Amino acid sequence: MARKINTTLFVIFVSPQHRGGPGTRYLTKDGKSTTEHRSQAAGFFTFLYAQTFAKENRITLDARTYIGQEDFSDFDLLACLQRPVILPGIPAHA
Repeated sequence: MARKINTTLFVIFVSPQHRGGPGTRYLTKDGKSTTEHRSQAAGFFTFLYAQTFAKENRITLDARTYIGQEDFSDFDLLACLQRPVILPGIPAHA
């Protein structure tokens, strides 16, 4: 049986402080939309990347919109990484 691999990434939650359950919403890579699907969330390898992304997109971090960690299954991670990866401060077309 194939082993499931989980990778922890930083995400920006846009919901009350209950993670992973029904109603959990994540910010997407466009910095404007939200999704309930972890595979469509903007994932960051460091807290600093997530914080810089929020600042560059003028996202106010507070009790409802906050940076936290989320485990991504190998399937969700693959779906997340198939889209262009955006690193703050680096042009997407560089």
